[in-house]
Amino acid sequence: MTKTTYATSPELLIVSTILAVIVCPLLHRNVLAENVAEPGKRDDGQPVVYRLEPITNVRVLPDCFPQVPGKAGGQLSLSACRSEYESASFAVYAPRELENVRLEISDFRFGKHVLPKSHLELFVVKCWYQAGRDVMFHDGVKRLVPELLLKDDALVKVDTKKQTNAVRSTKEDGSTKYLPASGKDPKALEGLRPMDASKLQPVTIPGKSVKQFWLRLHVPADAAAGTYRGSIRLSAQGITPVDIPVAVTVHAFELAQSRKTYSIYYSGKLDPNSAKGTIAAHYKSEEQYLAETRDMLAHGVRYPNLWQTRQSGLVPRSLELRKKAGLPNDKLFILSPPGPPAGAAIMVKLWRKFTDGFGYKDIYLYGLDEASGGPLRAQKPSWANAQKAGGKMFASAWKEDPFKIMGSLLNVAVWSGGVQPEKAKQWHSVGSEIFSYSNPQAGVEEPLLYRYNYGLALWKADYDGAMTFAYQYAYGHIWNDFDSERFRDHCFAYPTVNGVVGTMQWEGFREGVDDVRYIATLEKAIKKAGKTGTAREASQWLEKLKGENPRQQRSWKAQKRLPEDLESIRSRAVSFINQLTR
Repeated sequence: MTKTTYATSPELLIVSTILAVIVCPLLHRNVLAENVAEPGKRDDGQPVVYRLEPITNVRVLPDCFPQVPGKAGGQLSLSACRSEYESASFAVYAPRELENVRLEISDFRFGKHVLPKSHLELFVVKCWYQAGRDVMFHDGVKRLVPELLLKDDALVKVDTKKQTNAVRSTKEDGSTKYLPASGKDPKALEGLRPMDASKLQPVTIPGKSVKQFWLRLHVPADAAAGTYRGSIRLSAQGITPVDIPVAVTVHAFELAQSRKTYSIYYSGKLDPNSAKGTIAAHYKSEEQYLAETRDMLAHGVRYPNLWQTRQSGLVPRSLELRKKAGLPNDKLFILSPPGPPAGAAIMVKLWRKFTDGFGYKDIYLYGLDEASGGPLRAQKPSWANAQKAGGKMFASAWKEDPFKIMGSLLNVAVWSGGVQPEKAKQWHSVGSEIFSYSNPQAGVEEPLLYRYNYGLALWKADYDGAMTFAYQYAYGHIWNDFDSERFRDHCFAYPTVNGVVGTMQWEGFREGVDDVRYIATLEKAIKKAGKTGTAREASQWLEKLKGENPRQQRSWKAQKRLPEDLESIRSRAVSFINQLTR
């Protein structure tokens, strides 16, 4: 949980954040304590550091000064459990051009305990042009949006006058070239080999502009509970270095795993024809596959789909890499149909030959994607035979609810659109589960939207999990949002030669997963505490919270205003947990 220190000034402006994107020049409601020099005593050449709320739909654009959605000064604070990831963000305004801007993190200390700086990472938030708000039917209008979390700001070059993007490609011999990434020709990026740096590189901030940065914390598994203090030093040519104070609170309790199953459509698979991989959503090198599965796990997605085909001969190696990444083996969602009724049982047995050696308990085969009408009904015999052979079935749906047709033959219904408690009750009545899908699909540059819709909204509606589309899926080249006539690329993290480039919306998704984990931790603490006054009070609070707007509109764009108090909800949960577990 990221905390901010609030000023008591009457000048604070409160602005509600609505689903439609609010861009700065508006002030965000969550502003930080002001701590700047008195007028007339400040060096006008010095940069100004603003503390920001990281998970918000308020956008920090280069030209938003003086109405930056944050306030100068104050302490940046984070709190998290052991092994948890947590984010914070800040922006730097440069009155004049700043070259060779460097950020250095110190070790963090709490008494004799040290939280090594190696557990914190810095990124620069890259604004670039994208082709609309909805990823499904874009309007092709170029919009400058903050999205990418880069270690090297120069990986993507943006021309705001021409409204173009270009991505740097690095050949195997080390030579580089920028390729256009905002036109209609997907072939313009053929041969692209993007490579980000391993640590934050120096950046240039143009005069009279704002640059946003991102801080990611991964708390060590053995960290002692307490509040650690350290700093980030900002330096550049011609300025006095600025120390940004940071406090990290490590909670004394352990964060429970979510009771929800977080999966995702993941089209990545090892290439049977080449070990080098591609810069695309599909064929991966082993290095890419391992990096991407680790990235999904780090964002709370423990059960990504398996798209590797049996015929490729690479299913065992894919499962080995998943094991190496740390993914659990109690269930596996396989993007493979059971086939005709006569062969459905055989298909289950063929897959079991692969999965049994890795200890998988349940395997799920995939029905026809979003099937309705006759094609949906025609699958009943195959699904029944797959279940008789010990397999399970999952399938997506949006046009027609498959409940009346399939009932318990569908073990997991991946239901499109806003969450609806009555749907959960319906599927639970036959012993099946319901996952959330397309609420929205991946790729909308709105972190708060993903945090709520794939976090507390799931819990309120009693959904069993999430499986949206997709970790990566391209309709042209995945690094170009403009080369498809109809759809924007669906992307939480962009592929590189040796890893991924993350996004702000992906960080929002992770916070949603963690919100649900804090609720699960509190529920566990209440149960263990028994009939105490604090347990009763916490239980009543959870009941009230769960009853607040549990049902959503089917279309995410038609849903009511997002809750603006997710941080205070988590803080309240932490307070109850601390009281119940001390």
